[in-house]
Amino acid sequence: MKTEDFYKLYIPALEEAFRNDSVNYGFYVRPPEDYLNNDIADLIAKYLENNEDDFTEKVGYYFDAKSHNFPTIKGVSIDAYKENLIDEMLKIKKKYF
Repeated sequence: MKTEDFYKLYIPALEEAFRNDSVNYGFYVRPPEDYLNNDIADLIAKYLENNEDDFTEKVGYYFDAKSHNFPTIKGVSIDAYKENLIDEMLKIKKKYF
């Protein structure tokens, strides 16, 4: 899978995950992969095994921190961290969409 194809599948799921990140299922906030059908989620997982980048790693940190109700990530408030992720996401959308 090309990076462009990955982000065209991943970004809409990430947007949905951000919209629902206030719902915590007992130390579990649904990450983007939970908003994909199983076949697409498998493709995403395979892509990330070999191609995880700084952005997707930060997304993982964010949803882990939200799940555990942490107020900060690496010294940055969780709300500011989310805003930074959204800014990065918008740049990725401009590049690949």
